[in-house]
Amino acid sequence: MNQSSKAQSENIYQTVYHLEGMRHPVENPEALDKAADDIAAKMRAYGLNVREQVFHIEGWARPFRNIEGSIGVVDEKPAAVLTAHYDSVTTPGANDNAAGVAVILEAGRILAQMECPPPVYVVAVSLEESSNPNFYTKIKASARRHGVWDGQDRYTSWACAKAGKAIQDKSIQFYYAGKTQGDGYRQALSELGDSVPANLRAHIEEIAPLFDNVTAESAIGLRSRIGSTRWVKEAVETGKKIAFNINVDEPGVFRYEPKTQGLLGGMGFESFSKQYRTDPQKEIGNFSLLVTHQPSSHLGEIYSQHCEADGINLPYAWIDAPLTYEQIVAHQPMGLNSDHAPFWQAGIPALFIFDSSTARDPYIHTPADTIDHIDFDRLAEITDALVATVMDERAYKIE
Repeated sequence: MNQSSKAQSENIYQTVYHLEGMRHPVENPEALDKAADDIAAKMRAYGLNVREQVFHIEGWARPFRNIEGSIGVVDEKPAAVLTAHYDSVTTPGANDNAAGVAVILEAGRILAQMECPPPVYVVAVSLEESSNPNFYTKIKASARRHGVWDGQDRYTSWACAKAGKAIQDKSIQFYYAGKTQGDGYRQALSELGDSVPANLRAHIEEIAPLFDNVTAESAIGLRSRIGSTRWVKEAVETGKKIAFNINVDEPGVFRYEPKTQGLLGGMGFESFSKQYRTDPQKEIGNFSLLVTHQPSSHLGEIYSQHCEADGINLPYAWIDAPLTYEQIVAHQPMGLNSDHAPFWQAGIPALFIFDSSTARDPYIHTPADTIDHIDFDRLAEITDALVATVMDERAYKIE
């Protein structure tokens, strides 16, 4: 890769700088729409062919958009698909996930400048977060009506806060065990008994039916990962040729002090299939984390090789789960927590790149998820390895 084709940290910074800010479908839909417009404009400026996929959520009037840019002749042979979500929770969303969008846009810029680029889709998707507006508005209205939350969505009492956290933890435990969150809520109320304040109990009893069909698998496309699910569904139905997906989400927080890398779903350094320039003894969170499953293992191998190449030299750890999609659902459903999940569900190989989220990043899903915590030189290295993988013919060989 020559110097002119390398990722520019300044480009990545500018994208995050202009996208940072709450991009929430209910609390700030105008900002979500502006982000979509800005992404489309940048894709056009970089020379990509842009298409907007507009979709609707039943019972919600305002439409949502995935922004698709294409490079090369995407109709003739299987294409690579680069994805990142541009919506946020009710936070600035710099690392989650303006940074991921910036990486795939910079990769698109580099690839579009090539004389004979491979076929590539660069897709900024909406509604990855657990923010299906029908769920969000009903939960919020119920919590306020019962006096559980105030006008700033804070718990109104310490008793509500303690019991609320315990109830949420139980619902997530059920979710990751293949059971419904609704049953988790009811089980929590039963176990906690009289320690649950009456107003919180009324709130949970009211919202539990919303989650009667929400499991780790059914949530894909229902409560979260909605835009990517819609894009994959349309791609399959229209016969788009797809070789693989690389999904980037929460990629940008790197830490260099001891004890900055915690466990990810109970997994530590000993669980990694392969790692490079990590420090397991000091538990330093200085690496990019790669996740693949059995049908996409080759992507992790190719990407990790490019991470080690001269001029990139990116520290990484790779979790290569020797499982099919169905086995992931049954045994490791945490592996479905981003926009690669709909690709795995459709039988399409996908690599997930992130920074290990809450195992390292104390700012994620908080008001402190701001641009000053992101390592843009590392994001440039991630982009260079991504581009090299897209250019690698081995990535397109589907067995």
